[in-house]
Formats: sequence, C-alpha cells, structure tokens
Amino acid sequence: MTFKLFEKLFLLFFSMMLLLLSLVIVAVHFNFKQGLTAYLQKIELQKLEPFALELSDFFDKQKSWEPLREDNAWSAWVAHSSLAKNPVSTQPIQTPLSTDATWIDMARISVVDQNNVYIVGAPVTANAFYFSTEYKLPISAKATPNDKGKTDTIGYLIVKPNPLITDLLLVHFMESQLQGYLWIMAFALLLSLFLAFLMARQILSPLQHITAGMRLLASGNFSVQIPLAKKSHDELATLSKDFNILSRALAQSEQARQQWLADISHELRTPLAVLRGEIEALVDGVRPTTPERLQSLEQEVLSLTRLVDDLYQLSLSDLGALDYQFHAVELIGHFKMLIVSFQNRFASRHITLSFDTNAHQATVNGDAMRLVQLFSNLLENSYRYTHDHGLCRVTLLHTTERIIVYIEDSAPSVHFDELPHLFERFHRVDKSRQRQTGGAGLGLAICQNIVKAHNGKIHAQTSELGGIRIVVELPTF
Repeated sequence: MTFKLFEKLFLLFFSMMLLLLSLVIVAVHFNFKQGLTAYLQKIELQKLEPFALELSDFFDKQKSWEPLREDNAWSAWVAHSSLAKNPVSTQPIQTPLSTDATWIDMARISVVDQNNVYIVGAPVTANAFYFSTEYKLPISAKATPNDKGKTDTIGYLIVKPNPLITDLLLVHFMESQLQGYLWIMAFALLLSLFLAFLMARQILSPLQHITAGMRLLASGNFSVQIPLAKKSHDELATLSKDFNILSRALAQSEQARQQWLADISHELRTPLAVLRGEIEALVDGVRPTTPERLQSLEQEVLSLTRLVDDLYQLSLSDLGALDYQFHAVELIGHFKMLIVSFQNRFASRHITLSFDTNAHQATVNGDAMRLVQLFSNLLENSYRYTHDHGLCRVTLLHTTERIIVYIEDSAPSVHFDELPHLFERFHRVDKSRQRQTGGAGLGLAICQNIVKAHNGKIHAQTSELGGIRIVVELPTF
C-alpha cells in the first residue's frame, strides 16, 4: 500500500504530536506522584516532631539509647508517647482513601544514633537510607547549644515510605479527575489532527503549485508563473522562485528560437529571391546569358554559401561541438600575419591598418585556428563598416594575468544603447553600419562563442577614433 506525500506528512506530524502528548501525560503523572509523595512525607514528619522531642527528652534523662533496646521497652514506651493519643496502624492500609491514610504505621519507624547505627524499631540495613527512599527526622539534644550555635544531633528517626498510601491517593485522584482527563485528551487529539492537517497542507501547497506549473511547462506554456508567499524564505519558497526564473528563461529561449527561425528565413529569402529572379530572367530570355550575368549568379551563390556556413559554425559553437585543440599559442606572430593578409584589402579603400603591442611575446592556452578565425572575423567586420579613408587600429596589451586585444576603427559608430546587442544574432543597428557586402550579422555572435570557449571576455565600446572598439580579454598561458 502506497501513501501520498500529504498522507505521509499528516501521519508524521500526528504521530509526533501524539508522542509529545503521551510524554506530557507521563511527565505530569510522574511529577504529581513525586509531589504527592513529598507532601505525605512532610505531613508524616510534622506528625513525628512531638515524638522526636519525646525521644530527645528520653535520651536527656537516660543519657543513652540502651534502655530502649530492652525487651518490650520500645513498644511500652511508644504506648505512653504522643503517638498513643492517635490510633497507630500496625498493618498496611488496605482500604480506599480515608483519614486513616495519614496514620503512622509503627512498623515503618526506626531509631538510629548520630552515627546511623540501628537502635530500635523496624529493622533497617546499615546505611540503607543513604540509597533508598527512606527519609529521616533529626533528634536534637536538650543540652546547651554548642560553640557553633547548633544543637547536637543525638540520633535520627527513620521512616520508611508507604507506597501503598501514595498509590491509593493517586488512584483516587485519577478516578476523580478521569472525566476531565478524557475531555482534555480528546480535545488534544482533535487539535493534533487539525494542526497536522494544516501543517501538511501548508508544506505541500507550494509543491502543488510547482507540480501544476511543471505540467504547464511540459505542455509548452512557458509564460506560467506560480504565486510566491510574501513572508516565506524557506527552501520551498526558494524552489518556487527558481521555478519562475526557469519559466522566464524558457519563455525567452522560445522567443529567441522563434526570432532565430524568422531571421534565418528572412536572410535566406533575399539571396534565394535574387537567384530565382536572375535565373528566370535568363530562362525567359529577358536577359542574355553573359559572363557578367553568370558572375552575378556566382556572387549570390557565394553569399548564400557564406550565410549557411555562418549558421553552421554558430550552431556548432552553441552546441559546444566545435573542435578545439588547446595548446600554447603565441598571438603576436599570428597578428602580424593577419595584418599582412588584410593590408591590401584595407589599402584598396584607403583605410590605414596598424598594429601595436607592449610585449615581445604574448602566449595563451587556445586553439590557433579558432583564434585566427576570431580575429579575422573582427578585422573583416571593421573592414566592412569603416568608411573609406578611415582608420583601423589593433593594440595588444600583455598584463600579468591576461592579454587584452583592442580592435577599433573610425566612423561610423553606433548609439551607446546598441553596443550590448552587437553580439546578438541577426542584430541590426542604424543604417550607417548596415552591411555592404552581404553579412548576415552572425560574425560577432560566432566570435563571442569562441572567446567564451577560451574562458575569455569580449565586449564593445565607443572608440575615440569615431567608430567602435572591440575588446577581447584572454587569460595568459
């Protein structure tokens, strides 16, 4: 038989409360019995105080306890003592509670001297009262107080407890209070049931909301948000907050996916439409088939190929499927080769390309091919968007813990608010930075993934040259 979580929590809380109630009842019973025993002892000791004074007078006259040891001396002396004024029980009480319950049973009384040596009365084991429930009443001498201001103790009156009297009183009290106890226990049980139900429901309430929310998430509803308790800061409240964060993240991911598909469709539609129009014009004979027309078709195919390649590279980097071969890579040599390879293209548009560094060697732990791809994309991006007769400056700074690369260009620039979005896929900025050579806005997104794979950072700033500065930070080897 299986139990639901609510039933398990309910049974757990109810069992704990029932156990606590039982412990309280046992503790109250024990405490009451101890208190009753102490009270009866106090009563008996008060009744025996005159008897102890008479024993003190006896010792003062006889100067010894020995006369009490003689045959029948003890019983004869007790018969003429203060205890003889009240009936003395010689048998344990067998009847319910009555006034007889306070009688002193002489079979429970003994006398010992100041050294706890047995004199007369009920037999006791030597020093038994040290580790038993027996209680004693000191017998003080009638002599003048000693130098310490205390009277000498000449003996003790030992009284054995009568558990039967205590039990009878306790039973009688329980019988008289039984109905009240039953009502209290019934109320406590009902209260325990109610509290256990409330506690189990209170704990499971957030879980029920989370379960319902998970079902909605599984069905594709990523806009679901579960209610949060305002004053709750426990683990379930944290779990509820994390669920809402997850829901928002999934909603954003779904929105990004839909935007991604829309952007891909848009980017593919343009070159395909151009290709279709060019081919239809050639087929219909509207335009003659010339080498120039074929070259135009080739450019459109190359543009489409670059777009597909960028999409493929970006999807691989998103999945972490790009192959990285990490080893020590010396960046300065690679930058010098990149500058040489891009020099003619920049010069064709009269753009000055420069490289500067504060180090002779800058080594990082990375993949040389991917790092070359990273900085090639950044230089290509600068080449595409920088106006003719502009500037492109590459600076490499070597610090103790990292290598910082700045790639900045002259006008045009973008608005400050657009800078954080430059690394988003298919992001479009103002017209002054629109693509001129068929770029799809994927290059910087690929660069960002490559930098992250190298445990680095990349961000964009406004350049003092009038354009954009791309900052790449990589940890040193």
